[in-house]
Amino acid sequence: MTASIPEPSGPPPAETLGADTRIYAVGALKGGTGKTRIAMLIALVLAVVFRRRVLVFDADSGSQTSSNWPVKARLRGYDWPIEVIRHPFETLDEEIDRALARGDVDDIIVDVGGGNYPAFLAAVRRAHKLLVPLCPDEGDLEQAPKTREAAYMAAARNSVGGCLMYYVLSRCENSNDKIDARNQLLDEEHNGEDGAYPLLDTDIPMLVSWKRAFGRVPQFRRSASDPDCPRWKDLTGLIPLMLETEILGKQEVLDAGLMTLREVEDLEKRAVI
Repeated sequence: MTASIPEPSGPPPAETLGADTRIYAVGALKGGTGKTRIAMLIALVLAVVFRRRVLVFDADSGSQTSSNWPVKARLRGYDWPIEVIRHPFETLDEEIDRALARGDVDDIIVDVGGGNYPAFLAAVRRAHKLLVPLCPDEGDLEQAPKTREAAYMAAARNSVGGCLMYYVLSRCENSNDKIDARNQLLDEEHNGEDGAYPLLDTDIPMLVSWKRAFGRVPQFRRSASDPDCPRWKDLTGLIPLMLETEILGKQEVLDAGLMTLREVEDLEKRAVI
């Protein structure tokens, strides 16, 4: 389920500014939702598997995890393939414009949120897609309306022709909390005039592989030099998430060997993609 944020009311930037570059914001107005790992792993799939030129903006003022990831990776001996710029300020949209003007970036991933309201607004003003991770607990569910309200407000000045917003349940454990959270987010009556949230069918489980992903570049197979390095398949939910949000296409996933045809067909049967 997706929702199109209202069309922009203001003029877009110059047409020459990175017309083919896709901008994905991963953010929530609360910390601890797993947004940085989701943002960085999406970036790594695009850069490592598909050899795309990816730029990550670390715009979380309360944490520097995105900025520290390449530092940790190099210490572990990885060849780091992604440029990371730290800019947790309300001028984030202007910094994105500067990156677009360079003409050497295929995808921009923005890690933004926590308590950084101005940077969150700036990111949505430039994003083609906004992904909002939520943990299935009371604290995260209570902040969901605030994030949605801010996204709608910022989208009124979106400069790329509109933005698609998605919510994803993250850090899910084997309990009824996930089911209860999903029911609450999809309950139109409970959520007032804005109705049900645009909640993805995919969710992100609480797995050891997600916890150990920080500072590592996942591989198709386990690395002999780093036996704790997660494989792409270990990161359950990531590739289905990228399929459901159409960051990746079905044929791209199959051609890259990220999933088998049977796995994709199983997803289709469950109406995930």
